[in-house]
Amino acid sequence: MSITAIGILVVIFGLLIASFYKPIFGVLGYLTIYVIYNPDIWWGGYLLQYLPRPSFVAVIVILLSSLLHASKLDWHITRREIELYLFLAVIWLVSLFFGVGIEKENWIYLEKMTKLFVFIFLFIRVVGSIEDYKYVVWTLVLCAIFLAFQAHNVSSGYFTGDRLDALGGIDFREANGFGAFLALTVTFLGVELLRVSWPKRIVYVLAIGLMMNAMVMTQSRAIFLGLIIATPYVLLRAPDGYRKKAFICALLGAILFFMLADIKFVKRMDTVREGLQEKDTEVLGRFELWKASVPMFLDHPMGVGVKNFERLAPYYRLGRNVDAHNTYSLCYTEIGIFGIFMFLIIIGEALLQLRRVRLIVKKTRFEIELSLRAFALGTVLVVYLTGYMMTHSILYMEMLWILLALPICLENATKKLLEEV
Repeated sequence: MSITAIGILVVIFGLLIASFYKPIFGVLGYLTIYVIYNPDIWWGGYLLQYLPRPSFVAVIVILLSSLLHASKLDWHITRREIELYLFLAVIWLVSLFFGVGIEKENWIYLEKMTKLFVFIFLFIRVVGSIEDYKYVVWTLVLCAIFLAFQAHNVSSGYFTGDRLDALGGIDFREANGFGAFLALTVTFLGVELLRVSWPKRIVYVLAIGLMMNAMVMTQSRAIFLGLIIATPYVLLRAPDGYRKKAFICALLGAILFFMLADIKFVKRMDTVREGLQEKDTEVLGRFELWKASVPMFLDHPMGVGVKNFERLAPYYRLGRNVDAHNTYSLCYTEIGIFGIFMFLIIIGEALLQLRRVRLIVKKTRFEIELSLRAFALGTVLVVYLTGYMMTHSILYMEMLWILLALPICLENATKKLLEEV
Protein backbone atom coordinates (compact mmCIF):
# COMPACT_ATOMS: atom_id res chain seq x y z
CA MET A 1 0.00 0.00 0.00
CA SER A 2 1.37 3.42 -0.96
CA ILE A 3 2.03 6.30 1.42
CA THR A 4 -0.82 8.28 -0.21
CA ALA A 5 -3.35 5.50 0.39
CA ILE A 6 -2.15 5.04 3.99
CA GLY A 7 -2.36 8.78 4.58
CA ILE A 8 -5.92 8.99 3.25
CA LEU A 9 -7.03 6.01 5.36
CA VAL A 10 -5.43 7.51 8.48
CA VAL A 11 -7.09 10.90 7.90
CA ILE A 12 -10.58 9.50 7.22
CA PHE A 13 -10.57 6.90 10.01
CA GLY A 14 -8.95 9.40 12.35
CA LEU A 15 -11.71 11.96 11.71
CA LEU A 16 -14.51 9.40 12.11
CA ILE A 17 -13.06 8.04 15.36
CA ALA A 18 -12.44 11.59 16.66
CA SER A 19 -16.12 12.28 15.99
CA PHE A 20 -16.98 10.53 19.25
CA TYR A 21 -14.84 13.11 21.03
CA LYS A 22 -16.29 16.02 19.04
CA PRO A 23 -19.03 15.60 16.37
CA ILE A 24 -17.49 18.23 14.07
CA PHE A 25 -14.74 15.76 13.18
CA GLY A 26 -17.39 13.38 11.85
CA VAL A 27 -18.72 16.14 9.59
CA LEU A 28 -15.21 16.81 8.33
CA GLY A 29 -14.74 13.09 7.71
CA TYR A 30 -17.97 12.94 5.73
CA LEU A 31 -16.98 15.96 3.64
CA THR A 32 -13.55 14.48 2.96
CA ILE A 33 -15.11 11.23 1.76
CA TYR A 34 -17.68 13.09 -0.33
CA VAL A 35 -15.11 15.29 -2.04
CA ILE A 36 -12.15 13.00 -2.70
CA TYR A 37 -13.41 9.41 -2.62
CA ASN A 38 -13.51 7.79 -6.04
CA PRO A 39 -13.57 3.96 -6.21
CA ASP A 40 -12.17 4.09 -9.73
CA ILE A 41 -8.98 5.90 -8.81
CA TRP A 42 -5.94 3.87 -7.83
CA TRP A 43 -6.19 4.41 -4.06
CA GLY A 44 -10.02 4.27 -3.93
CA GLY A 45 -10.16 0.49 -3.72
CA TYR A 46 -8.26 0.50 -0.43
CA LEU A 47 -10.85 2.71 1.26
CA LEU A 48 -13.71 0.56 -0.04
CA GLN A 49 -11.91 -2.54 1.22
CA TYR A 50 -11.72 -1.23 4.78
CA LEU A 51 -14.85 0.95 4.79
CA PRO A 52 -17.78 -0.35 2.68
CA ARG A 53 -20.30 2.39 1.75
CA PRO A 54 -18.06 5.15 3.19
CA SER A 55 -20.50 8.09 3.09
CA PHE A 56 -23.34 6.04 4.62
CA VAL A 57 -21.06 4.86 7.42
CA ALA A 58 -19.93 8.46 7.98
CA VAL A 59 -23.55 9.63 8.40
CA ILE A 60 -24.18 6.85 10.95
CA VAL A 61 -21.04 7.88 12.85
CA ILE A 62 -22.17 11.54 12.89
CA LEU A 63 -25.62 10.49 14.13
CA LEU A 64 -24.17 8.38 16.94
CA SER A 65 -21.67 11.05 17.99
CA SER A 66 -24.42 13.71 17.88
CA LEU A 67 -26.60 11.61 20.18
CA LEU A 68 -23.61 11.06 22.46
CA HIS A 69 -23.10 14.83 22.70
CA ALA A 70 -26.80 15.73 22.45
CA SER A 71 -26.73 18.03 25.48
CA LYS A 72 -24.05 20.20 23.84
CA LEU A 73 -25.89 20.68 20.53
CA ASP A 74 -28.68 23.09 19.66
CA TRP A 75 -31.66 21.03 18.54
CA HIS A 76 -33.87 24.05 17.89
CA ILE A 77 -35.18 23.99 14.30
CA THR A 78 -35.27 27.37 12.58
CA ARG A 79 -37.70 28.54 9.93
CA ARG A 80 -34.94 28.33 7.32
CA GLU A 81 -34.47 24.67 8.17
CA ILE A 82 -38.17 23.97 7.89
CA GLU A 83 -38.05 25.27 4.31
CA LEU A 84 -35.39 22.68 3.48
CA TYR A 85 -37.38 19.82 4.98
CA LEU A 86 -40.56 20.98 3.27
CA PHE A 87 -38.71 20.78 -0.04
CA LEU A 88 -37.79 17.16 0.71
CA ALA A 89 -41.42 16.46 1.60
CA VAL A 90 -42.54 17.97 -1.73
CA ILE A 91 -40.06 15.73 -3.58
CA TRP A 92 -41.55 12.63 -1.99
CA LEU A 93 -45.17 13.82 -2.36
CA VAL A 94 -44.80 14.67 -6.05
CA SER A 95 -42.86 11.51 -6.89
CA LEU A 96 -45.31 9.20 -5.12
CA PHE A 97 -48.66 10.76 -5.98
CA PHE A 98 -48.29 13.11 -8.96
CA GLY A 99 -45.34 11.77 -10.92
CA VAL A 100 -45.41 9.45 -13.90
CA GLY A 101 -44.22 6.38 -12.02
CA ILE A 102 -41.39 5.15 -9.85
CA GLU A 103 -38.72 2.72 -10.96
CA LYS A 104 -35.42 1.63 -9.43
CA GLU A 105 -33.52 4.82 -10.33
CA ASN A 106 -36.28 6.99 -8.88
CA TRP A 107 -36.06 5.16 -5.57
CA ILE A 108 -32.28 5.54 -5.57
CA TYR A 109 -32.57 9.33 -5.85
CA LEU A 110 -35.36 9.56 -3.29
CA GLU A 111 -33.20 7.62 -0.84
CA LYS A 112 -30.17 9.76 -1.75
CA MET A 113 -32.03 13.00 -1.06
CA THR A 114 -33.40 11.65 2.21
CA LYS A 115 -29.90 10.61 3.37
CA LEU A 116 -28.60 14.01 2.28
CA PHE A 117 -31.19 15.89 4.32
CA VAL A 118 -30.50 13.70 7.35
CA PHE A 119 -26.89 14.79 6.99
CA ILE A 120 -27.97 18.43 6.54
CA PHE A 121 -30.03 18.20 9.75
CA LEU A 122 -27.00 16.90 11.66
CA PHE A 123 -24.67 19.29 9.82
CA ILE A 124 -26.62 22.33 11.04
CA ARG A 125 -26.63 20.98 14.62
CA VAL A 126 -22.92 20.19 14.66
CA VAL A 127 -21.54 23.27 12.87
CA GLY A 128 -22.57 25.51 15.71
CA SER A 129 -19.63 27.87 16.15
CA ILE A 130 -17.45 30.08 13.99
CA GLU A 131 -14.54 27.71 14.63
CA ASP A 132 -16.63 24.80 13.32
CA TYR A 133 -17.60 26.84 10.27
CA LYS A 134 -13.94 27.60 9.56
CA TYR A 135 -13.10 23.89 9.89
CA VAL A 136 -15.68 23.10 7.22
CA VAL A 137 -14.36 25.74 4.81
CA TRP A 138 -10.75 24.69 5.30
CA THR A 139 -11.63 21.02 4.83
CA LEU A 140 -13.16 21.87 1.45
CA VAL A 141 -10.10 23.96 0.52
CA LEU A 142 -7.59 21.29 1.54
CA CYS A 143 -9.53 18.59 -0.31
CA ALA A 144 -9.55 20.82 -3.41
CA ILE A 145 -5.79 21.33 -3.15
CA PHE A 146 -5.32 17.56 -2.87
CA LEU A 147 -7.46 16.93 -5.97
CA ALA A 148 -5.76 19.76 -7.88
CA PHE A 149 -2.39 18.21 -7.11
CA GLN A 150 -3.70 14.83 -8.29
CA ALA A 151 -4.98 16.46 -11.48
CA HIS A 152 -1.40 17.22 -12.49
CA ASN A 153 -0.30 13.63 -11.99
CA VAL A 154 -3.08 11.51 -13.50
CA SER A 155 -2.89 9.60 -16.75
CA SER A 156 -4.71 10.42 -19.99
CA GLY A 157 -7.48 8.06 -18.88
CA TYR A 158 -8.82 10.85 -16.66
CA PHE A 159 -9.42 13.12 -19.64
CA THR A 160 -12.41 13.13 -21.96
CA GLY A 161 -11.05 14.64 -25.12
CA ASP A 162 -9.00 17.55 -23.82
CA ARG A 163 -11.01 17.97 -20.59
CA LEU A 164 -10.04 16.73 -17.14
CA ASP A 165 -12.74 14.31 -16.05
CA ALA A 166 -13.51 11.46 -13.65
CA LEU A 167 -11.55 12.91 -10.71
CA GLY A 168 -12.93 13.37 -7.22
CA GLY A 169 -16.12 12.32 -5.47
CA ILE A 170 -19.39 11.20 -6.99
CA ASP A 171 -20.55 14.74 -7.85
CA PHE A 172 -17.16 15.81 -9.21
CA ARG A 173 -16.49 13.03 -11.70
CA GLU A 174 -17.64 15.25 -14.52
CA ALA A 175 -15.50 18.17 -15.67
CA ASN A 176 -18.00 20.91 -14.84
CA GLY A 177 -18.69 19.54 -11.36
CA PHE A 178 -15.00 19.43 -10.53
CA GLY A 179 -14.48 22.89 -12.04
CA ALA A 180 -17.33 24.31 -9.96
CA PHE A 181 -15.89 22.84 -6.78
CA LEU A 182 -12.48 24.34 -7.55
CA ALA A 183 -14.15 27.71 -8.23
CA LEU A 184 -15.81 27.76 -4.81
CA THR A 185 -12.61 26.83 -2.96
CA VAL A 186 -10.58 29.40 -4.93
CA THR A 187 -13.21 31.96 -3.88
CA PHE A 188 -12.99 31.02 -0.20
CA LEU A 189 -9.19 31.16 -0.28
CA GLY A 190 -9.18 34.36 -2.36
CA VAL A 191 -11.25 36.19 0.25
CA GLU A 192 -8.85 34.98 2.94
CA LEU A 193 -6.11 36.83 1.03
CA LEU A 194 -7.77 40.12 1.89
CA ARG A 195 -6.94 39.92 5.59
CA VAL A 196 -3.89 37.69 6.12
CA SER A 197 -0.22 38.62 6.43
CA TRP A 198 2.20 38.48 3.49
CA PRO A 199 3.85 35.13 4.33
CA LYS A 200 0.42 33.48 4.31
CA ARG A 201 -0.55 35.35 1.15
CA ILE A 202 2.36 33.78 -0.73
CA VAL A 203 1.26 30.28 0.31
CA TYR A 204 -2.38 31.03 -0.54
CA VAL A 205 -1.47 32.41 -3.97
CA LEU A 206 0.51 29.26 -4.78
CA ALA A 207 -2.47 27.11 -3.73
CA ILE A 208 -4.85 29.27 -5.78
CA GLY A 209 -2.57 28.97 -8.80
CA LEU A 210 -2.55 25.17 -8.46
CA MET A 211 -6.36 25.03 -8.23
CA MET A 212 -6.83 27.53 -11.07
CA ASN A 213 -4.60 25.47 -13.34
CA ALA A 214 -6.71 22.39 -12.59
CA MET A 215 -9.81 24.50 -13.25
CA VAL A 216 -8.42 25.42 -16.66
CA MET A 217 -7.87 21.72 -17.31
CA THR A 218 -11.62 21.11 -16.89
CA GLN A 219 -12.33 23.70 -19.63
CA SER A 220 -15.68 24.44 -18.01
CA ARG A 221 -17.67 27.15 -19.78
CA ALA A 222 -20.28 27.14 -17.02
CA ILE A 223 -17.75 28.12 -14.36
CA PHE A 224 -16.17 30.71 -16.63
CA LEU A 225 -19.63 32.24 -17.09
CA GLY A 226 -20.37 32.13 -13.35
CA LEU A 227 -17.07 33.81 -12.45
CA ILE A 228 -17.70 36.61 -14.94
CA ILE A 229 -21.21 37.25 -13.61
CA ALA A 230 -19.96 37.12 -10.00
CA THR A 231 -17.37 39.86 -10.65
CA PRO A 232 -19.83 42.77 -10.20
CA TYR A 233 -21.05 41.14 -6.98
CA VAL A 234 -17.47 41.01 -5.71
CA LEU A 235 -16.87 44.67 -6.51
CA LEU A 236 -20.21 45.92 -5.16
CA ARG A 237 -20.67 43.71 -2.11
CA ALA A 238 -17.15 43.65 -0.70
CA PRO A 239 -17.19 44.88 2.94
CA ASP A 240 -16.40 48.52 3.60
CA GLY A 241 -12.68 49.11 3.55
CA TYR A 242 -12.03 46.04 1.42
CA ARG A 243 -13.45 47.06 -1.96
CA LYS A 244 -10.09 48.28 -3.27
CA LYS A 245 -8.34 45.11 -2.11
CA ALA A 246 -11.15 42.99 -3.57
CA PHE A 247 -10.81 44.78 -6.91
CA ILE A 248 -7.03 44.27 -6.97
CA CYS A 249 -7.35 40.58 -6.01
CA ALA A 250 -10.06 40.02 -8.64
CA LEU A 251 -7.91 41.71 -11.28
CA LEU A 252 -4.79 39.74 -10.34
CA GLY A 253 -6.85 36.55 -10.22
CA ALA A 254 -8.15 37.18 -13.73
CA ILE A 255 -4.62 37.86 -14.98
CA LEU A 256 -3.34 34.65 -13.37
CA PHE A 257 -6.28 32.70 -14.76
CA PHE A 258 -5.62 33.79 -18.33
CA MET A 259 -1.87 33.32 -17.95
CA LEU A 260 -2.60 29.69 -17.11
CA ALA A 261 -5.16 29.27 -19.90
CA ASP A 262 -3.96 27.50 -23.05
CA ILE A 263 -5.23 28.08 -26.58
CA LYS A 264 -7.73 25.20 -26.31
CA PHE A 265 -9.29 26.76 -23.22
CA VAL A 266 -9.55 30.18 -24.86
CA LYS A 267 -11.20 28.72 -27.96
CA ARG A 268 -13.68 26.81 -25.83
CA MET A 269 -14.60 29.93 -23.85
CA ASP A 270 -15.30 31.68 -27.17
CA THR A 271 -18.10 29.18 -27.71
CA VAL A 272 -20.09 30.12 -24.57
CA ARG A 273 -22.83 31.77 -26.64
CA GLU A 274 -22.67 29.20 -29.41
CA GLY A 275 -22.81 26.41 -26.81
CA LEU A 276 -26.38 27.44 -25.98
CA GLN A 277 -27.41 27.02 -29.60
CA GLU A 278 -25.39 24.05 -30.81
CA LYS A 279 -27.29 21.00 -32.04
CA ASP A 280 -26.52 17.36 -32.66
CA THR A 281 -28.50 14.44 -34.04
CA GLU A 282 -30.37 13.70 -30.81
CA VAL A 283 -30.28 16.67 -28.50
CA LEU A 284 -31.51 20.18 -29.13
CA GLY A 285 -29.28 23.08 -28.20
CA ARG A 286 -29.51 24.09 -24.55
CA PHE A 287 -31.55 27.20 -25.18
CA GLU A 288 -34.11 25.21 -27.17
CA LEU A 289 -34.02 22.51 -24.48
CA TRP A 290 -34.93 25.02 -21.77
CA LYS A 291 -37.84 26.33 -23.86
CA ALA A 292 -38.99 22.79 -24.63
CA SER A 293 -39.22 21.98 -20.91
CA VAL A 294 -42.13 24.43 -20.58
CA PRO A 295 -44.69 22.18 -22.35
CA MET A 296 -43.73 19.33 -20.01
CA PHE A 297 -44.35 21.60 -17.04
CA LEU A 298 -47.69 22.79 -18.46
CA ASP A 299 -48.79 19.18 -18.96
CA HIS A 300 -47.64 18.23 -15.46
CA PRO A 301 -47.76 21.37 -13.28
CA MET A 302 -47.43 19.30 -10.10
CA GLY A 303 -44.24 17.71 -11.46
CA VAL A 304 -43.34 14.45 -13.19
CA GLY A 305 -41.37 13.12 -10.22
CA VAL A 306 -37.70 12.84 -9.35
CA LYS A 307 -35.47 11.71 -12.27
CA ASN A 308 -38.40 11.44 -14.70
CA PHE A 309 -37.41 14.31 -17.01
CA GLU A 310 -35.21 11.95 -19.01
CA ARG A 311 -37.98 9.36 -19.22
CA LEU A 312 -40.49 11.83 -20.71
CA ALA A 313 -38.03 13.73 -22.91
CA PRO A 314 -38.64 11.57 -26.04
CA TYR A 315 -42.37 12.41 -25.89
CA TYR A 316 -41.47 16.07 -26.27
CA ARG A 317 -39.03 15.44 -29.12
CA LEU A 318 -36.04 16.15 -26.90
CA GLY A 319 -34.19 12.92 -27.62
CA ARG A 320 -33.37 9.95 -25.40
CA ASN A 321 -31.40 10.15 -22.14
CA VAL A 322 -31.52 13.96 -22.29
CA ASP A 323 -30.45 16.04 -19.33
CA ALA A 324 -32.34 19.29 -18.65
CA HIS A 325 -29.05 21.25 -18.59
CA ASN A 326 -30.61 23.73 -16.18
CA THR A 327 -31.24 23.22 -12.46
CA TYR A 328 -34.24 25.54 -12.39
CA SER A 329 -36.04 23.96 -15.36
CA LEU A 330 -35.28 20.51 -13.93
CA CYS A 331 -36.85 21.61 -10.65
CA TYR A 332 -40.11 22.92 -12.09
CA THR A 333 -40.53 19.96 -14.45
CA GLU A 334 -39.71 17.21 -11.95
CA ILE A 335 -40.82 18.74 -8.62
CA GLY A 336 -43.54 20.98 -10.04
CA ILE A 337 -44.86 24.40 -9.17
CA PHE A 338 -44.56 23.91 -5.41
CA GLY A 339 -41.05 22.56 -5.83
CA ILE A 340 -39.72 25.53 -7.80
CA PHE A 341 -41.54 27.91 -5.44
CA MET A 342 -39.85 26.35 -2.40
CA PHE A 343 -36.49 26.14 -4.18
CA LEU A 344 -36.47 29.85 -5.06
CA ILE A 345 -37.51 30.75 -1.51
CA ILE A 346 -34.63 28.67 -0.12
CA ILE A 347 -32.15 30.42 -2.43
CA GLY A 348 -33.51 33.90 -1.70
CA GLU A 349 -33.53 33.28 2.06
CA ALA A 350 -29.93 32.03 1.94
CA LEU A 351 -28.77 35.30 0.36
CA LEU A 352 -30.87 37.36 2.79
CA GLN A 353 -29.42 35.39 5.67
CA LEU A 354 -25.90 36.38 4.64
CA ARG A 355 -27.03 40.00 4.55
CA ARG A 356 -28.40 39.63 8.09
CA VAL A 357 -25.06 38.28 9.28
CA ARG A 358 -23.31 41.37 7.94
CA LEU A 359 -25.87 43.64 9.60
CA ILE A 360 -25.78 42.07 13.07
CA VAL A 361 -21.97 42.19 13.30
CA LYS A 362 -21.72 45.85 12.32
CA LYS A 363 -19.73 47.91 14.80
CA THR A 364 -18.65 44.81 16.72
CA ARG A 365 -15.10 43.52 16.99
CA PHE A 366 -16.12 40.59 14.78
CA GLU A 367 -17.29 42.77 11.89
CA ILE A 368 -14.28 42.33 9.60
CA GLU A 369 -13.94 38.56 9.93
CA LEU A 370 -17.62 37.67 9.74
CA SER A 371 -18.48 40.18 7.02
CA LEU A 372 -15.72 38.68 4.89
CA ARG A 373 -16.97 35.15 5.56
CA ALA A 374 -20.50 36.13 4.55
CA PHE A 375 -19.10 37.90 1.50
CA ALA A 376 -17.11 34.80 0.45
CA LEU A 377 -20.10 32.48 0.83
CA GLY A 378 -22.34 34.93 -1.06
CA THR A 379 -19.83 35.03 -3.94
CA VAL A 380 -19.72 31.23 -4.06
CA LEU A 381 -23.53 31.07 -4.22
CA VAL A 382 -23.61 33.63 -7.04
CA VAL A 383 -21.07 31.57 -9.04
CA TYR A 384 -23.23 28.47 -8.60
CA LEU A 385 -26.60 30.18 -9.12
CA THR A 386 -25.67 32.04 -12.30
CA GLY A 387 -23.12 29.76 -13.90
CA TYR A 388 -23.21 26.11 -12.95
CA MET A 389 -26.92 25.89 -12.13
CA MET A 390 -27.98 27.77 -15.25
CA THR A 391 -26.21 25.35 -17.57
CA HIS A 392 -26.29 22.05 -15.65
CA SER A 393 -28.78 20.03 -13.63
CA ILE A 394 -27.42 19.82 -10.09
CA LEU A 395 -30.66 19.75 -8.11
CA TYR A 396 -29.70 16.43 -6.51
CA MET A 397 -26.03 17.30 -5.95
CA GLU A 398 -24.98 17.30 -2.30
CA MET A 399 -22.64 20.28 -2.61
CA LEU A 400 -25.54 22.53 -3.66
CA TRP A 401 -27.48 21.75 -0.48
CA ILE A 402 -24.41 21.97 1.72
CA LEU A 403 -23.80 25.47 0.34
CA LEU A 404 -27.44 26.42 0.95
CA ALA A 405 -27.19 25.13 4.52
CA LEU A 406 -23.96 27.00 5.30
CA PRO A 407 -25.72 30.41 5.71
CA ILE A 408 -27.85 28.81 8.45
CA CYS A 409 -24.70 27.59 10.20
CA LEU A 410 -23.00 30.96 9.82
CA GLU A 411 -25.94 32.92 11.19
CA ASN A 412 -26.47 30.52 14.10
CA ALA A 413 -22.76 30.62 14.93
CA THR A 414 -22.70 34.44 14.69
CA LYS A 415 -25.64 34.84 17.06
CA LYS A 416 -24.05 32.41 19.49
CA LEU A 417 -20.77 34.31 19.37
CA LEU A 418 -22.46 37.66 20.02
CA GLU A 419 -24.45 36.21 22.93
CA GLU A 420 -21.25 34.98 24.58
CA VAL A 421 -19.57 38.41 24.43
